[in-house]
Amino acid sequence: MEPSVKQLIESLSQVYKTIHQKSYQKMNNMNFYPGQPKLLSLIKHHEGITQKDLSEKTHVTAATITGMLNKLEANHYVYRVPDSTDKRVMRVYLTPEGKHFAEHAERFLISMFEQLFTGFSDEELQTFNHLLEKMKSNLRNSDSKS
Repeated sequence: MEPSVKQLIESLSQVYKTIHQKSYQKMNNMNFYPGQPKLLSLIKHHEGITQKDLSEKTHVTAATITGMLNKLEANHYVYRVPDSTDKRVMRVYLTPEGKHFAEHAERFLISMFEQLFTGFSDEELQTFNHLLEKMKSNLRNSDSKS
């Protein structure tokens, strides 16, 4: 018997809620705020990224990114520099302490998702990734039709 859409919604909701709860608990123990691990990883891999690009890549508002960067800057993990050609644009860089924190954040994310996918075969992971890509495409296509 195939699962109904309602069953799929319920399963996705439960997985999302559990991931959120577990990651929030672990982040609190490690002095992370929600969203910081991903943000730090993006900055680490894109040194000098603009705040606008961070907003687009994380799918959150510019105001939210500014607030997150303010916290990271207050903790001396990042610093912002005006762009050399357009002073209105701020580029974001990691401090040495921020690089260490970013490594720690990446290890946290990887371990959390390794735990999530424990027991999955390579084929199941490929299938799951394919289905996620298909879902993302469906969502993008539905946005263009609205």
